[in-house]
Amino acid sequence: MTATCRREFKNAHGTCHIDSISQNSDGQTFISTDALKVNLWDIECGSETFNIINIKPDNLADLTEVITSANFHPTNCHTLTYSTSLGAIRLCDMRESALQTNHAKGTQLGV
Repeated sequence: MTATCRREFKNAHGTCHIDSISQNSDGQTFISTDALKVNLWDIECGSETFNIINIKPDNLADLTEVITSANFHPTNCHTLTYSTSLGAIRLCDMRESALQTNHAKGTQLGV
């Protein structure tokens, strides 16, 4: 058996490294995460992505935390969580808004 590339999903993260990928339970979409944003992809359309979380400040000197990981809920296709370098875990509901500027629930872990 050999691996073959069937589709490429390019240029949404620029020069940033992708930290995590999570497939949605709908079987149609997935998210990819770098230090500053979370992008939503459709499996059938690799040329277009939607930025759903963006924590990049206007001035990078004001950056206090970065995104470390993000995951979809295993059965609720509209719900996802992401964690940050400050130990925060945030729950987001995509039914509220396409752009997740406010998380639905958050918790701060002791670091």
